[in-house]
Amino acid sequence: MNETFEKLINIIAMMPGIGPRHATRIALSMLDWDSDKRSKMLDTLKDVFDKINFCENCFFVSESSLCNICSDSRRDQSRIAVVENAPDLISFERVGIYKGLYHVLGGTINPAQGRLPANLKIRQLIERVLRYSDEDKPLEIILATGSHTYGETTALYLIEELKPLNVKITRLARGLASGSTIEYSDPLTLTHALKDRTSA
Repeated sequence: MNETFEKLINIIAMMPGIGPRHATRIALSMLDWDSDKRSKMLDTLKDVFDKINFCENCFFVSESSLCNICSDSRRDQSRIAVVENAPDLISFERVGIYKGLYHVLGGTINPAQGRLPANLKIRQLIERVLRYSDEDKPLEIILATGSHTYGETTALYLIEELKPLNVKITRLARGLASGSTIEYSDPLTLTHALKDRTSA
C-alpha cells in the first residue's frame, strides 16, 4: 500500500470508534474531494488546533478562557450538571431543556484502564462548589453520569466527596436503560431523566 495513504488511514483510525476498515473507506472518500473541499478541510483543521482549547471553568471546548455556556449570564448559575465527556454535554444541549451550567469530568473512574479519581476533573469540581457563594440560590449538583458500571461508580464517589460540602446533589432519573450512556440516549428519554431527577 502507498505509504502516504497508509499514514492517512492510521491517523483516521486513531479516532474513537473508527477501525481500520472504516478508516480506509473515509480515506478513499477524501481522495475524491475537489480542491475547494480539501482547502476547507485543511483550513478548518488548522483553526481547530490553533484556536480551540478547553474552558477553564467546565472543561468543555472553547475559543477563549470561558466557553459560550459558562460566559452566558442567562444560564442558571445555581445548577451544575456533571457529565462524563463533551459528547454528553452536547446531547443535553441538543435536547434544549437544561439551562444550567456543566462540568466535564473527562471520563469515569475505571482502575482497570488506569483512570483514577486523580485523573478526572473532580478536584476542579469541588473547587467550583467551594467558590459558589449565592445564599439565596442554593447550588444543585446534578450527577449526569451514565448508568453503566463505571458511571455508577463515579457517581457514588462524587456523592461521598460532595456530601460534606452541604450542597444539594441529585441524579438523573432511571429512565435511562441500565448500562446505557448519555451520548446515545434519545431526546425524550434524556428529557424525562433530567426532569424526574431524584436526590442522591
